[in-house]
Amino acid sequence: MVVRFASLVFFALVSVAQAKPLLVDDAQLASLRANAKVVSSLLKKCDKELSAPTHAVADFAPAPRYTAQGANPDDDHAKGLTGDIRRAYRAALCFRLSGNTAYAKQAQTTTDTWANTMKSASSAQGRSDINFNIAQLIVATSWLEGVNGWSAASFKSWLESVITPLTLSAEPNNRGNWGNLQDVAIAAFTDNQPALNKAALRWQSLVASQIADDGTFPLEICRSNSSNHCDGPDKGVNGLAYTHYALLPTTIAGAILQQEGMAALPADPTSMKLAAAYRKTLGFTLHPETFPFFISNNNKLNKIDYCSYFPLLRRELASAGLTSVPTEREHVCSGDYWLLQTLFAN
Repeated sequence: MVVRFASLVFFALVSVAQAKPLLVDDAQLASLRANAKVVSSLLKKCDKELSAPTHAVADFAPAPRYTAQGANPDDDHAKGLTGDIRRAYRAALCFRLSGNTAYAKQAQTTTDTWANTMKSASSAQGRSDINFNIAQLIVATSWLEGVNGWSAASFKSWLESVITPLTLSAEPNNRGNWGNLQDVAIAAFTDNQPALNKAALRWQSLVASQIADDGTFPLEICRSNSSNHCDGPDKGVNGLAYTHYALLPTTIAGAILQQEGMAALPADPTSMKLAAAYRKTLGFTLHPETFPFFISNNNKLNKIDYCSYFPLLRRELASAGLTSVPTEREHVCSGDYWLLQTLFAN
């Protein structure tokens, strides 16, 4: 039965042999495919989502996430985008693991629907949410190009004409990291080498400017839970959460750049700063009482365990020759909507 399953997957993927899957290569997928328990769990979830509708809108304009009074729950626009993209990502992965083209079709439909429907993002939160999410859809689409004879040409055109102008990569904080990840993903997926070179330089610049010598992110550790981003009575309560939220896109963008042959050298200041950030953030995650704003927030911090990118970051640092980074207890991490612990923990 195992041999037959592997054969089905092989024949299903023959048609996409020329496609270049971003972030996760075929060898990594083959390794994951051998974990029957994990694959079975993923496929069951994908089966439940096969009939899920898409929620694309012509003008993506969610309400602001933060007000002076605190954080708002996501509205229908925001939930529609994130839900669609995360389901498409899971479906694409389920296809790569199983060879079942029904999963591929679902993800392709989501991609086409958004590309054919959305023409603008007129609110500031809409532009931010596109930057926070679109790279995941690009990665998923890179796993599907050519399957069932499907072309991603219209999606690529949409990325270049509608999505690229929305980039926030010039921002100095985590929004810049997410914008940079968007730029890296688009450039890699569309084989735009000049754009990829530019995005790689911006990635290095962000790491150099954002991470202090002690490994902290000064623009993130102060984050409150209101539109008064770095001040107010709860200053720092979201500081560790936003540290993770800056390191997550930095890690994924760095992994794609490594995949594209732009790996950092062991002595590169970028790698050294990333290693310092990993050590410091790991320490805060395991021991939140050591975080600068822990006591001032009545011994409470929000979302301290959104560290699912740790295994990928360790791998990235090891590829740069930095093998002496510590490891963490994997069970402390949650919020794994990119499934990075599933893909890279081993």
